[in-house]
Amino acid sequence: MAIGTRIEIDLTAVEHNVGVVRRVLEAPPPPPHPPTTGGCCQSDRTGKHAGICAVVKADGYCLGAARVAKRLSMLGVEMMAVYTPNEARVLVEAAIQTPILMLLPVREIERSDALYRAAWGGRLHLSIHDKDNFSAVCDIADRLGIAVPVHLAVDTGMSRGGALPGEAGALLKGIRAHRRLRLAGVYTHLASADCSTAQTTEQHGVFREWLCAHDELIPGETIVHEANTFGALRSHGCHGDMVRIGLGLYGYGWEEFAEGDFEFESAARELKPACRWVSQVVQVKRIPEGSRVGYGGTWSAGRETLIGVVPVGYASGYPMGLANKGHVGLELRDGSRVYAPVVGRVSMDQICIDMTDVPAGEVEVDMPVEVYGADPGAPNHIPALAERAGTITHELLCRLSARIPRVYVAVEEARRSDRDALKHVDVTQR
Repeated sequence: MAIGTRIEIDLTAVEHNVGVVRRVLEAPPPPPHPPTTGGCCQSDRTGKHAGICAVVKADGYCLGAARVAKRLSMLGVEMMAVYTPNEARVLVEAAIQTPILMLLPVREIERSDALYRAAWGGRLHLSIHDKDNFSAVCDIADRLGIAVPVHLAVDTGMSRGGALPGEAGALLKGIRAHRRLRLAGVYTHLASADCSTAQTTEQHGVFREWLCAHDELIPGETIVHEANTFGALRSHGCHGDMVRIGLGLYGYGWEEFAEGDFEFESAARELKPACRWVSQVVQVKRIPEGSRVGYGGTWSAGRETLIGVVPVGYASGYPMGLANKGHVGLELRDGSRVYAPVVGRVSMDQICIDMTDVPAGEVEVDMPVEVYGADPGAPNHIPALAERAGTITHELLCRLSARIPRVYVAVEEARRSDRDALKHVDVTQR
């Protein structure tokens, strides 16, 4: 990996985004307040503002879970969510004291595991998805002699995880009957909060009806949660007691709204992207008209062309789908940027860019390259690139290779020109 290639994570942007979400959660419901289903206390929990469950699975969307979680903990988020035991273990070993919700159906925890300490202290919350998972968690609690906070997952239409409403009712009774299990939460997951008002409303209704039908078995302190980033931005009615925010923490979300009727769209546009991928040009060469570039010769020069080589490729996480479609930013000496197209196929370790239209005298080896940018209006903004590649922002973030150094910058450092940053590659790394 070339010395200048790095992923920059602006933790001040993460802090800003938490503030945006807090303002959304504290906003009063729009008049008139939507009617509740059945009038039970679980279907309309409006006595307090919802808390934030920060989703830091997949190594914090590949931005560094431990480091991001430390900042989130300082900001007072109420909970953090991960998927696997290994992801939870990273947070425990980083001394994160915020409660951790594990979304995976867990089957086993050993006393020698670092997770045991968190479970013994009540900081590790486990999900219940089905009967077998329930039995395994009961065994964990009894064998280790600990009280385990659990969150019952109800499948209201995603069909991916959780128990269907009928089975969920039986599991709820089992949880309440077990002396070592504490019903800390009940949740569902919205399948189409980004793109369908109708499906989101349907799922929300199914969940609320289920809550009402089982009201007597759900203590008032149980956390009811259903909204992801898109759900939280779509409707005040989805907030419940807690919202699970992943993509929004890192400054993305509104670009992928596929359907209108988002109550908090204006707030969503205040989110600040926290991630930049920076590299540099390692070779410049002039090729004659008609020359083909890259494997398979999928692009040919329609004129004499100046080709730059940038040392990132699909092994680094740059998607093959951006072949002949992507753009990168090139920083000029005055600090401004121009954008150059990616030409030819993406290779394992490098891409080629057409630098022919870069101003004369600016092209040089070691010229800073912004692979993924933080400017929402730029062609190398991650959501824009994801759309061109036929994928989503989540995937472009989560495929960033661990071999690329992560650096964590303050706002002043984030504003430093890339030319200056290349001279300061000792910025705090993961």
